[in-house]
Amino acid sequence: MRTVLARTLLLASASVFPALAGNQILLRNFNAADGTPKVLASGANGLFVISTLASGNQQISRLVQLDLTGTRLASLDIPQLNAPTAAAVDAQGNVIVVGLAQTLAGIVVKIGPQLQTATTLASLPAGINAVALDSAGDIYLTGVTNSDSFPVTTGAYQTEGPLIDNLGFTAAYAFLTELSPAGAVVYSTYFGSNVSDCDAGSFCIGKYGLTTGTAIALDASGDVTIAGNTNSSGLPTTTGVMGATCTCGWDYSYGTDIDSGFVARFRPSAAQQLVWSTYLNATYSPYGVGVGGMALDSAGNVILGGRAATGLPTTSLTWGGTYPNVGAFLLEMSSNGSAVVWGTYLIGQDAGVQAVVTDAQGRIVFGGSTGTASFVGRVPDDGITLTDFYTGPAGGTALAITSTGGFASIVPAGALWIETASAGPSLLNIANSATGLYVSSAYTTELISLYGVGIGPQIPLTGVVQNGVYTTSLGGYQVLFNGTAAPLLYAGSGQINAVVPSGASASTQIQVVTPSGTIDGPALGPPSNISPGIFQNGQTGLAAALNQDGSINSASNPASAGTIVTVFANANSGQYFPDGTVVPLGIYTAGVTVWVVDSNRSLEVVWAGAAPGIVNGVMQINFLLPETLPQGNTFAFSVVIGGASTAQNYVAVAQ
Repeated sequence: MRTVLARTLLLASASVFPALAGNQILLRNFNAADGTPKVLASGANGLFVISTLASGNQQISRLVQLDLTGTRLASLDIPQLNAPTAAAVDAQGNVIVVGLAQTLAGIVVKIGPQLQTATTLASLPAGINAVALDSAGDIYLTGVTNSDSFPVTTGAYQTEGPLIDNLGFTAAYAFLTELSPAGAVVYSTYFGSNVSDCDAGSFCIGKYGLTTGTAIALDASGDVTIAGNTNSSGLPTTTGVMGATCTCGWDYSYGTDIDSGFVARFRPSAAQQLVWSTYLNATYSPYGVGVGGMALDSAGNVILGGRAATGLPTTSLTWGGTYPNVGAFLLEMSSNGSAVVWGTYLIGQDAGVQAVVTDAQGRIVFGGSTGTASFVGRVPDDGITLTDFYTGPAGGTALAITSTGGFASIVPAGALWIETASAGPSLLNIANSATGLYVSSAYTTELISLYGVGIGPQIPLTGVVQNGVYTTSLGGYQVLFNGTAAPLLYAGSGQINAVVPSGASASTQIQVVTPSGTIDGPALGPPSNISPGIFQNGQTGLAAALNQDGSINSASNPASAGTIVTVFANANSGQYFPDGTVVPLGIYTAGVTVWVVDSNRSLEVVWAGAAPGIVNGVMQINFLLPETLPQGNTFAFSVVIGGASTAQNYVAVAQ
């Protein structure tokens, strides 16, 4: 029973990600030595990734230039920038980066085409969330400020700042600011209201309007559109728009601000500077609406993506969906804000769209996160069909359109996607088979899962054991680490499970060999911190565990207090076996320390070592549940292996 359970979970420990294949995607790793990638921009000179990394006792930013194969070309540190939020590249190749300065002010930094110096153009008492550029190099910004001394220009649409009361509570406003290429303020206005509906008596003290700009875009006429989120019912809206009032405010029963989205279009040079303004409403619930990204099409229509409760003004699209609480959305609003042209929820519960861009053909590319995976999709401007869809490592997704017309995407885990101009199979994700987390480095005997499109046989194949060892080829498909073939446990079109072979602890180039050619994957670095993981039961959401009698642990078959539970970890036991060996029956005790802990105690580990009957690289851990269990139907625990801890895991228990 133990062997059947563990091997079944091993061979298909994670679900195959759905995908609609377009052109081939290159998977590359952002160099961990360059920090954590946060922002992505594209220009004629390649891709520009702005990351954060530690320098002494503070956090700084670094701009890294890459070509369209992901090769690192150059870099420049930006010591005055603590946290980047957005970037854009002008026609001369200058990179404009915005974010939070070391002084905690909003900052605008310009880096020249040769990455010589990082010049601060402006410092604002605000959080700057988005930037756009016009053909003359003027810089347009939006974000949020609670300062009544924010620099607004004479005659701007809204010159009076947010309220600050005698108790120190303050409202917060969005803003639109235009800077010259040298950083001089050309136009600047607040956009907000102090009002936030609240009916909870004294609990309403300090509950003022909070309005935040999250996205900005320019159209061909020079109009500037900003979008974002607000809990204020007092925003100025215009006649004929789809949302003249909001389903927003502060709610005592939920104990939280309820946001609506907003979209506002400005014509800074006109007498009537606000062209139109509207709310974007969903059902009143604690989730509200969060606008994550925005782009404009050639007609000036507004494409919005984000995360929202049910009740958005969506239309009937066969590729979309409806979700009961909150999910990702994508919609197009007419150029005058009067109606939704098309719109849909997508992906599923708790997902969100975080970036929206349009390409030269007018197609819409969007990216975001489900919480357990990132995604990038493409639809035509009419929104009728989903033409491309890829999923990959967990994390938020930054997007840019490259100089060749494809998209590039990066997530904080360090995975970089670059779309090519050719069709073909794509390797999209490399994950620890137990945790599902992205792998940017590998260690010998680690079980990894490769995900993609067309990377394996159409009819899935399970691993073949010959003379006690898993073979390194299934249906003509192989996975190579610096040319060494890895033992394969499972191979399908969208997923391959493999065991990292010996010698892969140094920097390793990974490749997938197919009957029609070789897919060049990323270079995996040497492991700096090995993070073990407990294999999960995908059907129950619990750890893949056995009760003391050898039966599978589940809610309908829980373990009892004081009994032994067996779990399986993706971790090197310290025992040596040749690559891909099925551990023979016997006692192969772990050569590293193993602890099992709950929230406040260490539990007795009855035995830990290489799991008999399973491929080497899986550790079996038998531990004793306490005689007295905490309340609830699950028991939370973590395993510490060789000083490295797993995430918290759960087994079902009987009370």
